[in-house]
Amino acid sequence: MNMCSSVLSWSRRRGLWVASVVLLLVFCLPAQALMQDTSNDEPSNLLDNFIHYVITGQTDLAGGYGQALLDAGLTNADMALLVDEGSMDESRYNEAISWGQGVAEIEPIVSEIAIRVERGRLALARDRERIAKAIAMLLGNQRQELLAMNRLGAAGEYAVPQLLQQLTEATEERIKPKVERALVQIGKQAVDPLCVALPNLDSTAQRRVCDILAEIAYPHAAPALASLERDQNATQPVRQAARRAFDAVGGNREASLADLWADLGRRYFSDPTVLTAYPADDVNNIWSYDKFVGLVTTPVPTPIFGEVKAMQYASNAMTLEPANVRALSLFVAANLNRENDLPQGEDDPVFGDLPYSPDFFATVFGTRVCQDVLGMALDRVDTPLVRDAIKALSQTTGGANLFDPGTGRQPLLEALTYPDRRVQYEAALTLARALPERRFVGDAMVVPILASAVRTAGVSYGLVIANDVEIRQTMADMFDQTNFTMVGAEPNYTAAIPAIEDAIGIDLIVVQLATARDAMRTVDELRGNPRTLATPILVRVAPNELVATQNRYIDDSRVLVVAFGGGSDAFEAGTEQLLRDAVGGRLSDADAEVYAIESLSALRDVAINRSPAFRVVEAEPALLEAFSTRSGGMRMLVADILALLGTSQSQHALFDAALSETEPFDQVELLDRVAASVRKHGNLAERRHIDALVELIGKASGDVAEAAARVHGALNVFDSDAISLVPGN
Repeated sequence: MNMCSSVLSWSRRRGLWVASVVLLLVFCLPAQALMQDTSNDEPSNLLDNFIHYVITGQTDLAGGYGQALLDAGLTNADMALLVDEGSMDESRYNEAISWGQGVAEIEPIVSEIAIRVERGRLALARDRERIAKAIAMLLGNQRQELLAMNRLGAAGEYAVPQLLQQLTEATEERIKPKVERALVQIGKQAVDPLCVALPNLDSTAQRRVCDILAEIAYPHAAPALASLERDQNATQPVRQAARRAFDAVGGNREASLADLWADLGRRYFSDPTVLTAYPADDVNNIWSYDKFVGLVTTPVPTPIFGEVKAMQYASNAMTLEPANVRALSLFVAANLNRENDLPQGEDDPVFGDLPYSPDFFATVFGTRVCQDVLGMALDRVDTPLVRDAIKALSQTTGGANLFDPGTGRQPLLEALTYPDRRVQYEAALTLARALPERRFVGDAMVVPILASAVRTAGVSYGLVIANDVEIRQTMADMFDQTNFTMVGAEPNYTAAIPAIEDAIGIDLIVVQLATARDAMRTVDELRGNPRTLATPILVRVAPNELVATQNRYIDDSRVLVVAFGGGSDAFEAGTEQLLRDAVGGRLSDADAEVYAIESLSALRDVAINRSPAFRVVEAEPALLEAFSTRSGGMRMLVADILALLGTSQSQHALFDAALSETEPFDQVELLDRVAASVRKHGNLAERRHIDALVELIGKASGDVAEAAARVHGALNVFDSDAISLVPGN
């Protein structure tokens, strides 16, 4: 018994010792040492281990197996098949990806796996042979038919050409109802190619397609159905089917066919993501129909897809009604935006070879069309397009055609309050240069905006909204290092409202709050304020909330979402990217100088022409400040305006500057401005000015003396000191 106890005791101690060693190895050795050699592992094992270690939180092991999977030489399609058609539970894969993308250490590997699987799924779904096999499986057993429907649904619009071919050419009649069901299941993505094919089909196929479109019931089929219904060459049963389908998709019977096309074009222009088949893809398809091969695709860069569709439908409308102004305005706006949004190095295969530039179309049709384009741009809060439209208006607008009496809206006046300083400057310049012959609502804003361009155009203003005081200080320091002037640093939107209302303008807002939900709510609040409606916003969130928050703003170029962290270099890079995407870049010193010069020129023209709409004297404080700080030609331009103002303060400033100037050439120029002021507005000088002028005349010679004499003569004062200048006195 004792011997047995001893043996059991020894066995127990030995077992505990072995267990201790194992635990020591598990918890003390690096994870890489525990991971076996993966070079000979099957890809399915690598994937299983990757998912297991992500879910169990063992990031080192998860990263190792994930990298091994990426390095296994698999195609994207192979990886998709591993996930979708392997033995693993797909829900575990989804859980691992969702959790892993929130862990900074493995996020790059997890995201790359997710991207490659998604790309593989798309490649498989869109493969023509795979689609053909799926269509053939529609005639198989119940399981095969279900699998075929799933594959065709995943193929989306890429399956439509072959499905339509079966619908029109198949000799096996029993496949046609299944094809119809597959097209209905594809849904919205099937509408565009079916509508393109519709007028080219025989009457039997036309009725079938009308019924399919009616069952899908998406409204963007309405113009094609209305066109078929009104086609006098179509058979009566076809026209009746088109009529039923038009009503089923919610078509507007009060609208003309041209307006239906124009309205659809505006939908693509205003919110292309809703109607784009694959908004996350690099390209999307423009469909056409070839009588020999059927439906044909032309891939177009996704950033310009909505604009291309809008231009197509606007052209359809103008073919029916050449004088349709709504369609014409849409074509011009979409064409301008197409140029703005076309990615560098990419081509537009549809409208890339137009004989004229977008600027040509923006100017040739007159101010009414361009005002409509500006209104569309303002509604979209599309700063680059707003500026394009104002640029076109500046080249065609004058006092006689400044406002269109036929419309109740005046977009150029709305642009004066648009929350981007460049837009405000350019709108004010356009209005001022037009030299309107009568006053108008909002005219009082023009001169102050031009004055602010003279005074503060080169300053960039920033606002921080962060719940933590240390973060606010850190962001303020980063703003300072990147040459932004802070207008406020507040814990929430409500606290920031006074700073927003008092600011001349805000060029950038940084939001960093406790959660991404709080940050997104604050962005919504900022977008609800007219003064920050278009302001670029940099949102900083925790790494585990990054992807979801980025997806929220994937179509908004005015919001950039980044993760916490990074120094001033990363901050500057992010802000520069955001400002470039949102408004075309930060207002540079050179840009500011151009705005200042153009504003001064416009103020001078207004003062010379005495436009009744503007009071240039309201710019006097900014002009006097600029006169004291500027030099060279800019200073003389300010002096020209001061000479036209007719106030004692302006004339005194000119006198003081001219009398104290030591450079002869500049002194002559300034004295001539003094003389111009005196000739136009009379003698507003103080005694000290006259005494100093006489003294200057006595000391000076040449051009300076003659310029001083002209001023004295314009003053028209009899001064005994001046008599002493006559020889013999």
